[in-house]
Amino acid sequence: MTRPLRIAHISDTHLGYRALPQQDPLTGRNQRSIDVELAFSSAIDDILRQEVDLIIHGGDVFHQSRPNWHAVRHFVMEMRRIERAGIPTVVIAGNHDTPRYRAGGSVYSVLEVALPDIRISAGYEEEEFVFEELGVRIQTVPHGALTNPDKPVPYAVPDYRNVLVTHGMTAGILEPGKVTEAGEQELDNELFEADFDYIALGHYHISMQPFAGAWYSGSTERFGWGDYEAKPGYLIVEMAEDGSVSTPEHRPVRSRPMHLLNPVHGDSQSVEELIDAIVTQLDRLDDPEALTRVQIRDADRHAYRQLERQVRREVAGKTFHLTVSRQAPADAGLSVEIDRDAALPDLKTLFAEFVASRKGEHYDPEFAARFLERGTRALDDAQRIVNESLTEGAGA
Repeated sequence: MTRPLRIAHISDTHLGYRALPQQDPLTGRNQRSIDVELAFSSAIDDILRQEVDLIIHGGDVFHQSRPNWHAVRHFVMEMRRIERAGIPTVVIAGNHDTPRYRAGGSVYSVLEVALPDIRISAGYEEEEFVFEELGVRIQTVPHGALTNPDKPVPYAVPDYRNVLVTHGMTAGILEPGKVTEAGEQELDNELFEADFDYIALGHYHISMQPFAGAWYSGSTERFGWGDYEAKPGYLIVEMAEDGSVSTPEHRPVRSRPMHLLNPVHGDSQSVEELIDAIVTQLDRLDDPEALTRVQIRDADRHAYRQLERQVRREVAGKTFHLTVSRQAPADAGLSVEIDRDAALPDLKTLFAEFVASRKGEHYDPEFAARFLERGTRALDDAQRIVNESLTEGAGA
């Protein structure tokens, strides 16, 4: 005899994510990594208060396929809370936490041992988990199964309430052929043709319904300005005895706030006036813990670089981090003079400039230093190989 069920659908927790140079003053760890962990804990706190019968994680538990120990430890601690509560739980792997090299091993092989009561589907095949006491059958299609030459063939089984869990981008959300990140898989529409009562999706960070009966839960934090429209949280799904599902309830999760400031215009203001306009907005916002972003419009490159150098000092204590972007003047590309006698910078210089441009907002200082060192060494090795090849050719 089945009964109504409450299901918690969570996804895209991205434990181990790192960004920006700010450190936690107590631990010295990257603050954004800690933000992500706190958001995950907040979600678990709320799930445990909701008296759910089943928990589903739609993938990308971790931000990398080889997560750091802090991320692994945090996941184990939170999942053990769920184990102690006796809540059946199914977790799949997404594109971020699936190794590209299949024989290289996976963190999930360790987690299956550490968390024996959590059902984990992180390989390269479809799996099914049946919870007889709930009258529920869950079919999982983890990211790895989507990368096989043969398409997954999900199917519903009579006399059960059937749930499909998978991780990828459904057709119609993005422009055809557009990929937002490496490893992203577009979900074939045939996945949605089987008679499932609920399809739990992961990958897209905005909670939404792309097809009838299919929902993205959204992410539990924002991971850059591409997630600005996301509202971090998870879903509570009410499933009736016959498997019918009403519109899920989105449960918000505590996360670091993000605010877009109004653009400031450089064609009629000095650098000092531009900075004052930014500071005035931050004072009015009065949210020093927020991530903020402002666009500088119609400013020449020299003024923009000068502003970038000075504005950090002026906004200290008024925002957690300010991202400054530039919209070039409308006529910037109409009258470009090229000095054809000027020497082009070598590849190592271009690479160093690229790393420097990414440092801070995208790369923390430690990673930037390692990336620069390894990239420079690789360029040196490549140049050596070219030189040896030219030398051999000259002597032939």
